[in-house]
Amino acid sequence: MRILVTAFEPFGGDPENASLEAVRRLEQAWRDDPQPGIELVTGTLPVAFAAAGPALAALVERHAPDAVLAVGEAGGRSAITPERWAVNEDDARIPDNAGDQPRGTAIDPSGPERRPSGLDTDALVSAILAVGLPAHASDDAGRFLCNHVAYLVAGLPVAGGFVHVPAVRSSGTASVGDETDPGSSADASVITHQGRALTFDDLALALAAAVRAIARGDREPHDADRAEAAARVDRAGTVVAAPPERVYDALLDADALRQWLAPDGATATIEELDAREGGGFRATLRFDAPVDAKSGDDVDVSRVTFVELVPGELVVQRVAFESAEERFGGEMLMTWRMQPVAAGTRVTVAASDVPPGISPADHELGLGQSLAKLAAYLEG
Repeated sequence: MRILVTAFEPFGGDPENASLEAVRRLEQAWRDDPQPGIELVTGTLPVAFAAAGPALAALVERHAPDAVLAVGEAGGRSAITPERWAVNEDDARIPDNAGDQPRGTAIDPSGPERRPSGLDTDALVSAILAVGLPAHASDDAGRFLCNHVAYLVAGLPVAGGFVHVPAVRSSGTASVGDETDPGSSADASVITHQGRALTFDDLALALAAAVRAIARGDREPHDADRAEAAARVDRAGTVVAAPPERVYDALLDADALRQWLAPDGATATIEELDAREGGGFRATLRFDAPVDAKSGDDVDVSRVTFVELVPGELVVQRVAFESAEERFGGEMLMTWRMQPVAAGTRVTVAASDVPPGISPADHELGLGQSLAKLAAYLEG
């Protein structure tokens, strides 16, 4: 599946646009870790009412994507917000980069008053939340270029939608960016999440989760079971304000694993840890409330084997659950990667050969919660 992701150029005199910086990092992360079945292509749109539509059409014609995700920034927001609707109106409170300032003008005089997103907005929100980042659906894309493009994307012959990201900056705050939410402060975009400000790398992780959700939703219902079994890879990621070597150590240390490995609502016990290739550990996760656990009413027990260890870069594990149920049988392969980024370390985990008894949504949510605990442990 080919997915086109677009961003906007900087505007209003700001040297950066969070959408562009996030998409650039998304593109680089995809080159570093290509994901089977998904071809990612990207493009940049001008912040100009007259030029944005033709630029979008040219990208769609050139790449012939199966789906389009357009990304813009909103200076008054502190969460990633997929849009449910776009409205057939341009109403610019400030001029665009070309000096144009339409007021109360229809985007398409013959088009509907509003268009719904062609993507599953709730699925995008869930996917972003699952990687530990703040997200919620939005019902108002504003009336500036973001809404303009969102309306055009929703009218494409392929599935298309729009997502706003906070107006993150590498330093300071955005000088513009409240066009989506009039009267809001750009300071909203630097509100901390779990004790720290969002970064461009965080936004890229959110977009990667959204891209994967779009690709999953493309499968035909009668092909879903076969595709799930053949190509399923559950993923999560985060950015940790710590060097890769410290992250690597936390994946091989019993006391660290005890503090961060269990998802929300559970505690971990780590036994028999042998931190070398061919070694491993036994993990017991005990849940506060009864769940569909693998080894008992409220407990998961697994044997983890270290398959490959590259200090500061890679940890590959085989995980076998102690369970009498066939649906939890087999060995799951988990690949943890650490890559240095400006904010610290991008940590990603990919799980393949996942037992069919584990729900993809629940698994990615749990992985995201564990990674959030890892970040808190290392940054505390």
